[in-house]
Amino acid sequence: MKKFVLIKFASLAVAGLLSQGAFAQDGRINFTGDIVDAPCSVAPASQNLNVPLGRVSRTAFTGAGTKSTPALFKIELLNCGASAKGAAVTFSGTNDLVDPTNLRVANAGQVGGPGGTGVAATGVAIEIGDSAGTKIPLGSPSADYILGLGDNALNFRAAYVATTAAVTTGPANSTAQFTIAYK
Repeated sequence: MKKFVLIKFASLAVAGLLSQGAFAQDGRINFTGDIVDAPCSVAPASQNLNVPLGRVSRTAFTGAGTKSTPALFKIELLNCGASAKGAAVTFSGTNDLVDPTNLRVANAGQVGGPGGTGVAATGVAIEIGDSAGTKIPLGSPSADYILGLGDNALNFRAAYVATTAAVTTGPANSTAQFTIAYK
C-alpha cells in the first residue's frame, strides 16, 4: 500500500515538472483604456485608424483645389443610450501652411525610415469630409450626426488636395486626432 502511494506521488511530481513548459512566458499583452462619462463608447477598432490614401500620380493634380479619389473611413460608436441624440466630430492636427483648414502632410523631419525618401511631397494637403463629401475644416465640428439606440457608424472621407499649382512627389502622410461632442 505504501509503495502504491509513493508511486502516485512520484507520478504527480513528474507530471508537474513536465507541465512547467506550458506555463512559460512567450509574450505580453498590455490592456489600456479609460472609463468615461459619455453616452456612447468608441469601438476599439475606431480608436487608432489607418486610412490608406493610396499611391496617387502627381499628374492627377491639375491645379490648386484638385483632389484625389477619396478614401472612406468610419468611426463606430457602440452601445449608445437614450441620451445620445446626436454627435459632431472635430478633427485636429497640424494645419497645412497654405490652407490651414486642411491637414499638413509630414515634413522632411517626420518621414523616412525603411524605404522612405526623407523628403515629403509638397503642394498637397489632406482634406477631411463627411460621407457626402462636405469638407470638415480642421478644428471645426462636423455637421451633427443623428444617433439611434445601440451601435452607430459615423462615415467620413479623406483625400489629397492640391494647395498649389505644382505638386511634388514623396511621402504624404499625416496624423489627426478626433473628438466627439454629443448632443
